[in-house]
Amino acid sequence: MKKTVQELAAILGGTVIGDGTREIEDIKGLQEAGLEDITFAVDPYTEYLPQVHAGAVIVEKEVPAGDNTLILVKNPRLAFSQLLVLFHPRQTVARGIHPTAVVDDSAVLGDNAAVMAYAVIGRNVSIGKNCIIYPYVFIGDNVSIGDDAVIYPGAVIHENCQLGDRLVVRAHAVIGGEGFGFATNEGRHTRIPQIGNVKIGDDVEIGACTCIDNGTLDSTVVKRGTKIDNLVHLGHNVEIGEDCFIIAQVGIAGSTKAGNHCIFAGQVGCTGHITIGDNAVFAGKTGITGNAEGNQVYAGYPMQPHMEWKRSQVYLKHLPDMAKKIKQLEKKIAELEKKTAE
Repeated sequence: MKKTVQELAAILGGTVIGDGTREIEDIKGLQEAGLEDITFAVDPYTEYLPQVHAGAVIVEKEVPAGDNTLILVKNPRLAFSQLLVLFHPRQTVARGIHPTAVVDDSAVLGDNAAVMAYAVIGRNVSIGKNCIIYPYVFIGDNVSIGDDAVIYPGAVIHENCQLGDRLVVRAHAVIGGEGFGFATNEGRHTRIPQIGNVKIGDDVEIGACTCIDNGTLDSTVVKRGTKIDNLVHLGHNVEIGEDCFIIAQVGIAGSTKAGNHCIFAGQVGCTGHITIGDNAVFAGKTGITGNAEGNQVYAGYPMQPHMEWKRSQVYLKHLPDMAKKIKQLEKKIAELEKKTAE
């Protein structure tokens, strides 16, 4: 595919600064881009543009750019993702039901759906139009899935779950597996049946090998627009708000309720039965041990406001010297006390 810079700017709703007649054949990263490629740059990387020799660079504002042609847009990252889809469209999928798939007669599939080899779809399942079910997917009884969903190989969706439009479930994720609930009597553990389900809103993405447990009696909920990375675990009855980011290896214990636009960075651990406000951000490895107010950044274990945690880390680096000085002061105090006593 070849497009001129001006044609690409029209697609992106951007403004060209430089030679709009240049032809672009591919999209690449800032370091790899050549004269027939388009790339993007955001601060602080825009300062390196005079050293870059690309066909065009997508930026947010006009900056010194050497011999590069610029396309000015509001959101360079979003524009870059749009061009990735344009220049590298996903592999097309054959529509229809593969002969080796097992689909119950009571299941209802929307128009233009694709069910690939060895997928299993249970009783009373409802799947919307344009959905793609990859090989070895299991969808349990009474599951409903909205339009334009993509379920990748090996994913498991247990019975009674309700999933929204444009859902993406990556390989080997498990949605609606039985929550971790036990009653202990005289040292022995007896499982408490978890009979709830999972409800997933529109435009949610769920990463590979992520597990979202079903509710004990009600629902575990992930609301619209939230993006969940690989290897995440959400316990039973957890509620996650809209447009949150949950990064790899996060674990959120049961009955925790998180607001909208929260960010859980990698390896955050969260206790159960707590409430987290809107726009809360947790740095990597934060240990969330209690309720967290919104509109704050937290770090450390146990969690504390990020600036407090940074100050404590500075002190920690000096602990050996401080301990040495304290010992010296204690020795001097002891000598002074001895002289005073005499």
